[in-house]
Amino acid sequence: MNSVNKSIFVFGLYSLLMGIVLLFLSNLVLPMVGLPVSKEPWLHLLGFVLICSYYYLQSALKGNIDFARYTIHTRLFAPLVVAFLIVTGKADWHFLSFGIVDGLGGIWTWIELKRNKENNIK
Repeated sequence: MNSVNKSIFVFGLYSLLMGIVLLFLSNLVLPMVGLPVSKEPWLHLLGFVLICSYYYLQSALKGNIDFARYTIHTRLFAPLVVAFLIVTGKADWHFLSFGIVDGLGGIWTWIELKRNKENNIK
């Protein structure tokens, strides 16, 4: 697995883990990060959506460089969207870490794509 696919694989594992936590353990984990317990169904649905991102894992294992390139677009915007939600009072500051992880993951993949292109690695 080349470094581009490794960055996608790691992000896929992160998404899968977050999905499992939100789907099955959300009310156990939310207080640990300073967020209130919730009975809202959207939280569990978001967990399922994140588990569905197993396509990150599959794409990484299959060496799908195009997929890796496409993921950068949304992952780089995640910190901006989360910051906007915090500034406008629609989200608590605790959500900033999620945007930062997404953004850093996008930067990592972008750097690895550039490095692989320069070294002519496929």
